[in-house]
Amino acid sequence: MAGTAGDATPLETALVALARASVETPALLSPRALEPVRALAGDGALDYALVLGAFHFINRIADLLGVDPDALPPALRRLEPVRRAGVWLASRLVRRMDLRNRPDRTDWDAAVAAVAAAAGAVAPAALEPLRPRPKLVEAIGLALAERDRTTLDRATLARVHRGVEAALPREPGDARGLHARPADPVDAFVFVGTRYPARVGAAMIRRLRAAGFDDLGLLDLATAVADANQWARLHRLLGLPPALFRVA
Repeated sequence: MAGTAGDATPLETALVALARASVETPALLSPRALEPVRALAGDGALDYALVLGAFHFINRIADLLGVDPDALPPALRRLEPVRRAGVWLASRLVRRMDLRNRPDRTDWDAAVAAVAAAAGAVAPAALEPLRPRPKLVEAIGLALAERDRTTLDRATLARVHRGVEAALPREPGDARGLHARPADPVDAFVFVGTRYPARVGAAMIRRLRAAGFDDLGLLDLATAVADANQWARLHRLLGLPPALFRVA
């Protein structure tokens, strides 16, 4: 990521630039930001966009809910032999997994119909940029369906999406440094969860609990923030109408 890998391929270099832009200046993303990857990977650029969005989702779930990225307790991580043994064991487990890409058998018409059912009237032409990869349409449909199962009310969901759009970094300094946070605990959670989610701490969670959020409510709130951040990047990169995922 520091740009020091002398043997990086052109595609790897393009992907690093895209990943960096998605963190430092996501508000400025557009289909043009995906063009260097598309020039090297063709329609595979759509796959990379989906992976990028997925990491913005899952990393926020981990950060906002304090999920430890390491299975070893902190005390054991300080012991070099134990840490090495943990890495060795994890590698042995992964070696037994079949990680090969599989053919995508998602049906385009069925995927579009699922999005239309979840989002209301959707013109198929709006999703046409994704035709080479119907699984992206399927992913959007699944996200819309999951959103409808949340315990959050529609007003809170709409508030989260507005807050994410307002907090999206427009320059690298927005994703670093110190900035004034909103006073409201929900708005503060959305703001920090968008700009630098790793900074969410126990104090912010305590304020949300005091505001009435139980464990399930916190999970759904974190999911909404992660979902909105994923969508904010995907619709810009893929040229999709923002209203497709808008909460009324």
